[in-house]
Amino acid sequence: MTTLVNGFFDESGWVEVYTFSETSGEYLGKNEIYVSRGCGLPAGATLDEPPQASEQQVVVRQQDAWGVVPDFRGVAFRTTDGAEVTHSMPGELPAELTALPRPSSAYLWDGLDWVLDAALDLALQSRRERSWIENELHWAGREIDKHLDADPAARNTELAWRTYRNELRAWPTSPDFPAIDKRPLKPDGSTNTAS
Repeated sequence: MTTLVNGFFDESGWVEVYTFSETSGEYLGKNEIYVSRGCGLPAGATLDEPPQASEQQVVVRQQDAWGVVPDFRGVAFRTTDGAEVTHSMPGELPAELTALPRPSSAYLWDGLDWVLDAALDLALQSRRERSWIENELHWAGREIDKHLDADPAARNTELAWRTYRNELRAWPTSPDFPAIDKRPLKPDGSTNTAS
């Protein structure tokens, strides 16, 4: 039987080894390899049998010993901006990553969870509403232009579009701003809910 003495095999033959990634230390599997007398184990191999890992854990070789660590590989999110990234190393997530997706850009990371920043949320909603106002003003102006050359009976419709345009301009000063459900109504009675 081939045995390892002071890091070298005392005779040639086949031995069972357990291999691991030299980069991550992750256990790769059990193999049978041929070793020569006077040589040692190849890199990424050991004679020590690894322990079993349960779900969401992985076996790794660290500092010449097997260990079991959490397995958070896969999709993770940066705590600085919530961007989705792929995490490829076994073990705990680094401090700059979390497994929790960011609910929206109005949330900031507090070290444990995403927390709503009310001021930022209001600023983002206000920006969305101002963009909506600009778009609606553009379309209201087109409707008014269509009616300028129309028959005199269309004057009431033109007046309704002008009133709507004035309501749009006043919307940011309303106490209900930026609530989408309180937006000014178009002359046809509908409201555009697209941002």
